[in-house]
Amino acid sequence: MDGPREAGASPGPAREPPDPPPASGEMLAKARELFQLCDKEARGFITKLDMQGLQGELSLSPDQLESVFHSLDRAGLGYLTPDDFGLGLGKFVGMELSQGTSGSPRLRQEEEETFESGWSEELEQEEEEEEEEEEEERKERKRFSATMEQLGASGVLEERQQVRTLWARLQREKPELLAPFEEVLLFVSVHLRELSQDRDSMEQALRRRENDHEREVRCLYEEMEQQIRAERDRCQNQDASHQDRSAALQRVLHSKEQELESLGQQQGKLEQELRELSRRQAAAQADNARLRRQNQELRAELERNRAELDQSRAQLDAARDQLHNLRREAQLEQEQRHRDVFVVSKNMQKERQSLLRQLELLRDPARAAEMGDYEKQETCGAVCLKYLLFVFNCCFWLAGLGVMAVGIWIVALKSDYISLLASNFYTATAYLLVVAGAVVMVTGILGCCATFKERRNLLRLMNEELKSGLKSTMTEKYRQPGAAGVTSAVDKLQQEFKCCGSNSSEDWKDSLWIKSGDANNRKFPDSCCKTIVDGCGQRDHASNIYKVEGGCITKLEIFIREHLKIIGAVGIGVACVQIFGMIFTCCLYKSLKLEHY
Repeated sequence: MDGPREAGASPGPAREPPDPPPASGEMLAKARELFQLCDKEARGFITKLDMQGLQGELSLSPDQLESVFHSLDRAGLGYLTPDDFGLGLGKFVGMELSQGTSGSPRLRQEEEETFESGWSEELEQEEEEEEEEEEEERKERKRFSATMEQLGASGVLEERQQVRTLWARLQREKPELLAPFEEVLLFVSVHLRELSQDRDSMEQALRRRENDHEREVRCLYEEMEQQIRAERDRCQNQDASHQDRSAALQRVLHSKEQELESLGQQQGKLEQELRELSRRQAAAQADNARLRRQNQELRAELERNRAELDQSRAQLDAARDQLHNLRREAQLEQEQRHRDVFVVSKNMQKERQSLLRQLELLRDPARAAEMGDYEKQETCGAVCLKYLLFVFNCCFWLAGLGVMAVGIWIVALKSDYISLLASNFYTATAYLLVVAGAVVMVTGILGCCATFKERRNLLRLMNEELKSGLKSTMTEKYRQPGAAGVTSAVDKLQQEFKCCGSNSSEDWKDSLWIKSGDANNRKFPDSCCKTIVDGCGQRDHASNIYKVEGGCITKLEIFIREHLKIIGAVGIGVACVQIFGMIFTCCLYKSLKLEHY
């Protein structure tokens, strides 16, 4: 009715009914899209939290989206259906469009109706599609039920949704696989039917066992009821005797109550005595605590006295050891002094005798001539010994010369043959012969010079080199990696000869092992101790180590002097054996040379 009136009022294009603005269809699609974006779980409704998901799509703040949700949810349900969302948004959009136009209420109403009709038509179309799908599904279910009845699996696989879906899919897409699939369903249904029969038989067996069990339980209940009746009768029979006994017990109880009263009076007296005893016990406990404290104090004092006594004993033992060591050192010094005095007196006596002899020789020329002959004889013996040693050194030098000559001959003339060999051992042997011959020659020359020229400095130089070599070996290689043999040899030397260090115990101050942290604050090796205990090298007292006995070189010199004859005899014996071996070798060589092959 409003359309004709407006047509009469405004001629021209206004007479036709206004078409819905093109923005309505776009807003309808946009509303549908927004609802689907909010309803991500396809629940059919959206909430306030779902509405917050449009913050990325629309340039609105969370508060503005919340106000939009409240404006659309006019019923106050807390959620929006598609109809509510479409209608509310249509009214909201229509209101915004009206603000941009002339503000005609008819136009706004037509826009709202267009929006609502578009949304309702869309919903009706979706409902019709859903009804068609449900009808098709009912038909497929009927066909599937008929097929299952033909296969005899109506009660087994008919309710399986996956089987029905697969059957319908094969019927639509691949009909040639439908027959094998039905055979498989037939086999599975037969197997399931057998299993159901087995299950029924097992259920029947379980029911029988349950019935038997109930029967046995019922029998047990009946027996228990009979026993309870018998027990009840027996208890009723005993009630009479119990009443007689209760009367007797009451009489006894009365007498016991009287006794209890008398005992209560006695208890009062005993409580008074107990309080008195408690007071005495408290006093005794206080005395015991005081005595216990005094006992602890006395024990502590006793422990302190014992500690002081032990410390005094330790100091006394140390003083005794020190006194013993001092006495021993004094005795050793006195003995050394006596020896020095004896040596000095002996030298003085020798000088006196020589002076007296010279005086007598001056007085008696004939006796002087006899003494000169005697000295010449002694000088001849020394000269013979000197020349014998010179000859030995010459032989030693010649032997070194021969060894070096053999090595030079092999290197110079036979090197081509040596190069044919697979190993370099023979070349090294030739050079070793040259070096050994040179060393032997140098040693022989030094011995000849020292013997012939009577130079004691060379012999003293050799002695000093031996001492310095032993000291450097002991200080640099003791307890070092790869020098286990040197360590064991030094420990054995110090223990056997009862010495410490090469010249004295002070040599160990320069030891690399003593300066390192591996020594554990030791000043000397444990082998310097008179009694070897782990860590005994930390004390440098003379009672603990061989400090005043001298160095190992002095002990070795004394040992060599004492056993010089034995060493010389062994050396001469070895030389004789080697000489005889050389003679026998020459004879064997000569005899082999004369043989003809």
